[in-house]
Amino acid sequence: MDKTNRKYHIMYGIMLFFFAFIVIWVSFYYKGSSFREEFFLENEAFDEGWKTDEGEVIDVSHFNKIAGVQPYKQFSVYNVIPKDLKEGSSLYYRSKNIYYEIYIDGELIYAPYVPESVFYTKSFGTRWNCIPLSLEDAGKTLEVRVTTVYDSARAGMDSIYIGSSAGIVLDIMKEKAVSFVTCVLLLFVGFLLIVADIPINIGKRKNHELLYLGLFAVSISIWCLAETNLLQFFMGNSRLLQVVSCYSLMLIPIPMILYLNAAFGFRNRFVVSVFSTMSFVEFLICMILHMFHLADLRETLRLTHIMLALSAIIMFYMIIRNSFVKGKNQIKNIYRVLRGIGLCGISVATVIDIIRFYRGSGTDAAMFVRIGLLIFILCYGSSSLEKTINAVKLGVQAEFVSQLAYRDGLTGIGNRTAFQERMVDLEKIKNDIPAVGIIMFDVNDLKYVNDNMGHQLGDEMLVQSAKLILNSFEKQGGDCFRIGGDEFVVLLSGENVKKHIEQGIQNFQELIAEYNKKTDKQFRISIAYGYALYNRKSSGKKLMDIHQQADQLMYENKKNIKANQLSPEEYYKEMNCKDGTK
Repeated sequence: MDKTNRKYHIMYGIMLFFFAFIVIWVSFYYKGSSFREEFFLENEAFDEGWKTDEGEVIDVSHFNKIAGVQPYKQFSVYNVIPKDLKEGSSLYYRSKNIYYEIYIDGELIYAPYVPESVFYTKSFGTRWNCIPLSLEDAGKTLEVRVTTVYDSARAGMDSIYIGSSAGIVLDIMKEKAVSFVTCVLLLFVGFLLIVADIPINIGKRKNHELLYLGLFAVSISIWCLAETNLLQFFMGNSRLLQVVSCYSLMLIPIPMILYLNAAFGFRNRFVVSVFSTMSFVEFLICMILHMFHLADLRETLRLTHIMLALSAIIMFYMIIRNSFVKGKNQIKNIYRVLRGIGLCGISVATVIDIIRFYRGSGTDAAMFVRIGLLIFILCYGSSSLEKTINAVKLGVQAEFVSQLAYRDGLTGIGNRTAFQERMVDLEKIKNDIPAVGIIMFDVNDLKYVNDNMGHQLGDEMLVQSAKLILNSFEKQGGDCFRIGGDEFVVLLSGENVKKHIEQGIQNFQELIAEYNKKTDKQFRISIAYGYALYNRKSSGKKLMDIHQQADQLMYENKKNIKANQLSPEEYYKEMNCKDGTK
């Protein structure tokens, strides 16, 4: 801990302690009455006392357990409305995969609107229902005429209450709040992973681990959101939500298997191909049966559940093999272990919820999967912190290595390796662009300066020469490289290359003249140059041929410069004389 700030850390710790103490103490010893208790009626459970026509007491949460109940055959269940009914009361319940009408003493008081579409399942899905009651209804017989469409444990009525409709809604939202927030959080994480994959892999064929994990998270979170049954409060179409629930389950296996392959790698590649093909074929079968009204998505859930169970088994196996078992060449690390724990939580929870679905246990089909998702979010978030830190470290190292590999250490411009790779790239596309220009440069007098004035001044001469070349051609779209001790090259490509070269050379000559006019300069700058073009007239030539042509022209220019300017011995002798006069 930083000793300078230690006292401030202690102060803040004391503040946090007292804050937590006050909140816990007051919450425990003074609860007070809530908004719901003050403004809404108490809710009375109404899930007992239901009878059939024969007077047999039944459990309405599982109509399939009632003797004689058959799909598409209407039957009635009855109950008596409490005599102490309070004003403003409503009957509230959740229906599951049934059609129904509500009667009081034989009079129809409620029949929900049932939208139709070729895409819908046969049932009405899961729906919250609120039927207002009046004081005159107290003690009367309530009849629910029911038609089931599936021989399933998931057909019935539950969460049945009589009381204030607003109060009941608040209670349900309170009960489902943690589940709903968990699903929304995972949905957000999924989209975040998908978006994060784009800049990492754009323009390259790399590992799409984040994309696959994001698609997996989005698919499973959409299903869990639909199963919380809170969306029904905001959407009037419960049939659409059931389609979303069934469809999202079919979207889970393929991104899951692709993620496992990207993250861990299968020893046998055929696993990915076979499993993905099986999942797609299962989807096609379900959709064909659904569209031709042979069996809807709800009735083919068994096939989807088989794929999910296989997915969970494969996931569990891969995680155990790669995250918790240390092989010969495998090193366990906290990232892999935490990621493994999170995914194990989802795989085990998936199997448990599938078993609960067929046993008809509970009213929440995705309860354990949501717990698994919460474990996954915590584990993945923790492991991602370590991975992000490592990625930043590696990124800094990679950038440093890249600078060493492609940048000239003295001048900061591209080196010979960068030039050669750029030439290879241009060679591939040279016939698809109007022209490529190559300009060669050679710095004069470098040997004399190194031998007589010191290598430090010689290095400064190279740095100044590189700046002059860069400043002359960078605005013209040129890429500058140092390819030897005193040799530089500029590459231009695209439209109007010759015009850009001529303008760059004019700038180059003006900058050299301007520099040599300085009275405080330590050396003169004299650079020979030559350029050549590759265009449509150069068909059949390679860029290296153009490079050699520019190099030859540069040496001719070098000879011309030496013939028309003072030799370095004469120039620096004259410059020293002038300095001595001063």
